[in-house]
Amino acid sequence: MTESVPALVTYAALGWVALNAIFFVSERWMVFSDIIWILLAGLLYGWIASSSNTGLPELVLNPEIVLFVFVPLLIFASTKKMCLFHFRPILLPAVLAGTLGIVISMLVIGGALYLLLGVEWLPALLFGVIISATDPLAVSALFKGNEAVTENQKLLIEGESILNDGFVVTVAGILALLIFGDENFDALQTGFSFVTHIFGALICGALLGRVARWVLTLMHTSHYILTTNITLALAYGSFVLAEFLHFSGILAVFAAALAYGYKPDHDSKNRESEEKVWEYLDYAANALLFFLLGTSYFTLTSDSTLPVFYTVLALILLFAARFIALGTLKPVMRVEHKVLSTDEFWLLNFSGARGAVSVALILLLPSTFEYQSLFLSMAFLMILVSLIVYPLITVKIIKRMTQ
Repeated sequence: MTESVPALVTYAALGWVALNAIFFVSERWMVFSDIIWILLAGLLYGWIASSSNTGLPELVLNPEIVLFVFVPLLIFASTKKMCLFHFRPILLPAVLAGTLGIVISMLVIGGALYLLLGVEWLPALLFGVIISATDPLAVSALFKGNEAVTENQKLLIEGESILNDGFVVTVAGILALLIFGDENFDALQTGFSFVTHIFGALICGALLGRVARWVLTLMHTSHYILTTNITLALAYGSFVLAEFLHFSGILAVFAAALAYGYKPDHDSKNRESEEKVWEYLDYAANALLFFLLGTSYFTLTSDSTLPVFYTVLALILLFAARFIALGTLKPVMRVEHKVLSTDEFWLLNFSGARGAVSVALILLLPSTFEYQSLFLSMAFLMILVSLIVYPLITVKIIKRMTQ
């Protein structure tokens, strides 16, 4: 064990150097954000580690670490940037896209797998909802400093992604219980469980968020070390408590961050320092998560090869499911009483790149699950294509919006 410590330190040092190099390249050649370059570096590392005798360790995503270590930090960091007052204008469209949009996407993907691939109905729906979770990070970096994308548009993209992550985890948990549990289906009990899962999380998170703000008020100080420690405790504490109570941890963190509030302090220096700390934590966590997503690809999909038909179907569903969902909801999705424009619709559509949460949820399924290998292969294909292709399309949409 002691021999591995120097190796880990060496890998960490090399990783920090590589991050600087990747950041420099992405700044000079803004085709992809630096996060996508990190993903590509992870793919390269995974290919070398799995196909040669270099002695490099194979790095694979641990689903519990993703959900309990990365997710609370990333959700809180994203939500912390939002002011509840400013979030209100896009609350309804974000909720619609993050709930009904996910249901429509789930039915489209699940129906296709059931009818065309012969996957049983409940497992098909399970994959449909899992792969519908989005991660806007791949394109959100392209919005920075870009006046063509308004603040409401950014909030809609980020808010919808956070809400749909929580909704996806909740629905996936219920479907997994129906598939792998011994209890018979009870519509009333399932519906009640679903509602309490969501509203219990929101109430739990909101209460903890206000308590954290109250504690800071009692201390009569806003030093950035203190506020950073309290917000970190709030992020992980709200997630763990909600999960312990069988609520949605993701929605609890979202509610906690909003309730804590993005309220400026009188001490702007400490506030800016805290924001910088959270910005770095957010960046470091995302960089490591995307790198591990890339390194895991060859290891987790080495035992399965998708037939051509499955590959084509996965790529069609990647685009069609979200397009149909948002297209169905577009007439009622209004921001400040205005229907989404065509450019806003396409921007929201191609901001829906998939991420590591989907892989983590599939890995959490029992290893004896007959469809796990198929679901992993299809999920990785859809995730990698969306993370690499969607930003390129988003750049073109943003350029068109500036004309």
